[in-house]
Amino acid sequence: MSDTDLQSRLNALQGSFSPAEKRIITMIRRDPPGVANMGVTELAKYAETSTATVVRTSKRLGFTGYPALRLALAAQSASPMPVDLPLAADIGENDSPKQILQKLLEFEVKGANETTQLLSAATLEQAVTFLAQARRIDIYGAGASALVAQDLCQKLRRIGVVAQTYGSTDESLVSACQLAAGDVALAISHSGKTAGVVEALSQAKVAGATTLAITANGRAAIARKADVVLRTSNREMGFRAAAMASRISQLLIIDCLYIGVAQRLPGAREALRKTHDAVQQHRR
Repeated sequence: MSDTDLQSRLNALQGSFSPAEKRIITMIRRDPPGVANMGVTELAKYAETSTATVVRTSKRLGFTGYPALRLALAAQSASPMPVDLPLAADIGENDSPKQILQKLLEFEVKGANETTQLLSAATLEQAVTFLAQARRIDIYGAGASALVAQDLCQKLRRIGVVAQTYGSTDESLVSACQLAAGDVALAISHSGKTAGVVEALSQAKVAGATTLAITANGRAAIARKADVVLRTSNREMGFRAAAMASRISQLLIIDCLYIGVAQRLPGAREALRKTHDAVQQHRR
């Protein structure tokens, strides 16, 4: 089956997949070479389903089994990458600002939808539970992910949660090594390979803290250091597409985590009132 045939089959069956099958399909769409390198057990683990579901999904896509699907994905990943990448999504050099806006909207909505499909109810429940029960929360991120880390940190503080994020790897490591059981460390990295962020999460794990990661790469170092992995879509179409789409998906996840934590903390509403009044008083 050619790459075009596989994509056509995926499009034709869209809407008929079960939630577990959708997670497998999303992984296939976003990272063909990554799935090609996974055994059936490994893919089942990352898609949070069974090996039988992986095999069944492969057959629904027109293959004799999962090994045949892996071969097709390996061949697809060997195809040369286009030389002239767009700036983002499928935006052309002559597109108007209005056309750019519409294309970005479609691109980012698709990324958010794919992220939603990747996240299981059990994974979200586990992450929210750990955060709501944490004595202290460290949040690590670099570049665009640092902005997301700052956003979550600010939100958690507004409801009375002890949370901190850091401006450098050294600061992150100093804090991470002082964490303990009952604390939570959350690392954010689209690639899952950002050295300083991975190192901080690793240090937090050694210190005894519960570790969480938000990443598009479930096989990267950051995922191996995390007790809970929250997967984002990995849509890379252009030079800056990953940075933009990943930020939207990351923000979607942290808003979900924040609201989930706020629901579980009895004093959250009162804390929000107090912090709101304090800020308003200052502005007046």
